[in-house]
Amino acid sequence: MKKKTKIFIFNPYPAIGGVDTSIKKFIYSLSEKFQIEYLSLRKTENFQKRNIKNTVIKSNSTFKSFFKIYKVFNKDQHENKIFFSVQYFVNVWSIIFIKLFLKKKLFIYEVNHLNELSYYSGFKDFIKKKIIKLLIKILYKYPDIVAANSQELSHDLEKFTKRKIYTLYNPSFKKIKIKKKNYKSKNNINILNISRFEDQKDHFTLLKAINISKIKDKINLTLVGYGKNYSQIKKFIKDNKIKAKIILNEKKIDKFYKKADLYVCSSLYEGLPTTVIEAASNCVPIICSDFKSGANEILKNGKGGYLFKVKDHKFLSKLILKFYHNPKPFFKKELVCRKNLMRFNVKKNTNLFKRFLKRLY
Repeated sequence: MKKKTKIFIFNPYPAIGGVDTSIKKFIYSLSEKFQIEYLSLRKTENFQKRNIKNTVIKSNSTFKSFFKIYKVFNKDQHENKIFFSVQYFVNVWSIIFIKLFLKKKLFIYEVNHLNELSYYSGFKDFIKKKIIKLLIKILYKYPDIVAANSQELSHDLEKFTKRKIYTLYNPSFKKIKIKKKNYKSKNNINILNISRFEDQKDHFTLLKAINISKIKDKINLTLVGYGKNYSQIKKFIKDNKIKAKIILNEKKIDKFYKKADLYVCSSLYEGLPTTVIEAASNCVPIICSDFKSGANEILKNGKGGYLFKVKDHKFLSKLILKFYHNPKPFFKKELVCRKNLMRFNVKKNTNLFKRFLKRLY
């Protein structure tokens, strides 16, 4: 009897967010002819399918964890083994340990633009990211498949690594979920942002835009997320008397889109922001920073929503004021965006994921 193919999926720090949601959708799309071992450095929620095994690797760093992963992977008796890993800081070690040392099949997936490596919190982080970027340039020719979650990211990574990079969108769109009542001008605006409270998401540009707004008292802000910047965000809101609610660690987020008049994404960089796609599928007009990558693909280069320069809180404030006085252009753009969501369809992209895997067994 032919043994099943086994897929090892390494996601060191599982959490609530677009990346983890995408990984789970990819996993659940696979039939039971595959055995799956989900590896992480901390406990995650249990999977509901019998062919999925959760393994927590006891280690305090991604790099050190690979010495244990190497042993787990090497000892496994399946004839066909595929290793799937996500994000630069994981993928460089996957290439060294799995592809170069063990010479096994490797599929790596990128979910943030290379611009991620241009932001750092200190000298140590600066050196670390310089090394990772150098390793990407040297090592990315070796994996069997490299995919990225937006066309822009695929193009820029392909140019940097000089190898073929496939586009595999986040499987994030199913259907249009609700027909919303359009916002009427000069009413209170319910603005929504759903993202981790981390530097990447740059909540302070949104908060500064609201703080200088001529209609500050008309804006009700809802922030949904978690992360290290929670206390700073809370303090800024309190000190500047912004009308805002902070919702922590909420998994069921559809209810927030239903109440939102406007969705604002203020990130410094992304791969493909899932929440912007979700906002569009809930018929919410969108204002988004023009980061690399994914914003232009979702918003059709500004035809499907308004874009502002990264960190430009003054222009963002003007866009919010424009929505307050004349929301009609925003809803016209929202309709364009909504009509072009099939690229991010769950079935379409999970099927593409399975076709990539089929090349490896």
